[in-house]
Amino acid sequence: MADSADKPAPEETKSADAAIGKSKKFSDFLTSPIFSIVVGEENSKTFLLHSELLASESDRLAKDVNGGFDEQSSRRILLHEEDSGLFGYFVEYLYRSEWLADKSVERDSDYIILARLYALGERLQAHQFQLATLRKFTSSLSSQTSLPDQGVCDLLEVACAELPERINEDPLRAQIFWYATSQLTRLQNYDYFLRLLGMHEDLGKYLCIRAGNSSASQPKRPPEPLPERFRPESIYHT
Repeated sequence: MADSADKPAPEETKSADAAIGKSKKFSDFLTSPIFSIVVGEENSKTFLLHSELLASESDRLAKDVNGGFDEQSSRRILLHEEDSGLFGYFVEYLYRSEWLADKSVERDSDYIILARLYALGERLQAHQFQLATLRKFTSSLSSQTSLPDQGVCDLLEVACAELPERINEDPLRAQIFWYATSQLTRLQNYDYFLRLLGMHEDLGKYLCIRAGNSSASQPKRPPEPLPERFRPESIYHT
């Protein structure tokens, strides 16, 4: 299991994050210095991004932009442990957010991508980004959603290996465990699911607790609408 943590879940920080974003227009962020973000180890990709936009959306990157001596002097941040393909979704969110703003989920694989993006947001301490991914993830998910067994197991792997256990359950972990519990009858005959139970010793406990509560409903979804990230553009207000 991922390391335990008692920090607030993403929805508990949305008001503070929204206040930061709403203090500026989107165009204001585009006047800030450009930083090179090098993502990945092999076949790495370098993204050229506006520093204040990064800092407004990611607490972790804000420390590098505003406080790291080496990073400030070179305007270069290394994220060798991250996947450049996943990070590309975060870049798209920074500047457009169209895919995450659309609540529809077209492919089964999108659920896996969204779970991994949420975990990326956890590592970047990008709470608004996490809220946006959680909103899209939960918008179409129900006990009637028919994901393949491998897809359910991939979600469980993200929940167990990449998301921290908290006193107040992480909202995406809660959604994944709830959905997996609704699919237990068929999962019990899937070899990879049985291997997951051996790899993550607490997984069986979490699922059994939920399976024992036959009246358990789907965990709550994020609030609608999500907070606005920026002040509206206007020639009358600077």
